[in-house]
Amino acid sequence: MSRGTTKDRLPDGQLRFGFMWLSSPTPTATSKAVADRNPDSLDPATQMDLARRVEDIGMDYVFFADGYITHGENSARIGHAQPHISAPIYAPVVMAATQHIGVVTTMHTRYLSPGVIARLGANLDALSGGRWGWNIVPGWKTPEAELLGAPTDTDHDLRYKITTEAVEAVKTLWASRGEHVEFHGEYHDLRGSLIGPHIEQQPWPCLFNAGVSAAGQQLIAETCDFAFTPLPDDYSKVRKTVDSLAERTEAAGRNPLDVNMAGAVGVLLGKTDTEAQEKFSWVRDSLDMGAARDIATELMGGSETYQENYEGEFDDIARTLGLACGSKVLVGSPETVAGQLLDLHRETGVRGFMFLPVMYDAEQIELMGEVFPYLEKANVWTPPAERGWSW
Repeated sequence: MSRGTTKDRLPDGQLRFGFMWLSSPTPTATSKAVADRNPDSLDPATQMDLARRVEDIGMDYVFFADGYITHGENSARIGHAQPHISAPIYAPVVMAATQHIGVVTTMHTRYLSPGVIARLGANLDALSGGRWGWNIVPGWKTPEAELLGAPTDTDHDLRYKITTEAVEAVKTLWASRGEHVEFHGEYHDLRGSLIGPHIEQQPWPCLFNAGVSAAGQQLIAETCDFAFTPLPDDYSKVRKTVDSLAERTEAAGRNPLDVNMAGAVGVLLGKTDTEAQEKFSWVRDSLDMGAARDIATELMGGSETYQENYEGEFDDIARTLGLACGSKVLVGSPETVAGQLLDLHRETGVRGFMFLPVMYDAEQIELMGEVFPYLEKANVWTPPAERGWSW
């Protein structure tokens, strides 16, 4: 089979959609009942079937979150992000099953050297025929750093400073296409020639980052193609981030449309609003508060993105973060969810959405596909095939 269609960037202002991948028994809900109902995340045949379904309904990319430690013993007990497949290892399974959809994998600059990231990324881009994207993560979890033998004494802004330089080193290696490289930075010093295969996309693969802090926004404005953020109930916070990022992007000499700010939203659909609400009640009642507290302790303890967006009593925050990682959950029929997406787009200014499926069964995927015709009718979405499968 062919490797697929190289994805070009097309900053047309139309909505783009990503799909949080089934990387564990239940990635988006701290619920053992949901984990038991979801497809087997470790089975390659299941992964390939899901990939084909997601591509067929019109998604632009699938997104592999990744990490090295559990959120806590309660999360591990119910299958919330445990076991968790390794993004660069399982991404080729999705690539082999598809032709056009983008495949984005997380790699941490704190744990992987620029040479390793450049090598893995080039292979993934070549293997997919030019459809790979890199989710750039500085790596902020102290237990992960301790596990992997990485420095633990770096604060938030320093991590982003190191990451910014690491990205420049990776891009230098990609641009060299096997020629000798000399890169001498404050934190990275390398020389030599990187073996092929080389990247397919030009000038480099699509770059993602989730930072909403000043340091994170600056990296995105100068370097990235996509940003993403959770969508809490306070839309004014999201609008502030969207406007700030647009200003920084323009100040960096780029068109604000060059960076697509995507809002992460939970999605739970039914054939009718009543059916969807019944499913939502079932999921909400099945949430494991021990696991929810695990994820809240982790995210609120180290992520500025979450610290800036969530406040209140701890258990209330935990209950919120236990479903779709705290993002707003859209519940309803395809027509209702399409209307909710349009409202979010207009009120916050986001130009894309990353779907966090509450459940991953085949019916949910099919119903997601029924959302898009309503968006096309509203003139905010164009089918990927009609725009060359572009990012």
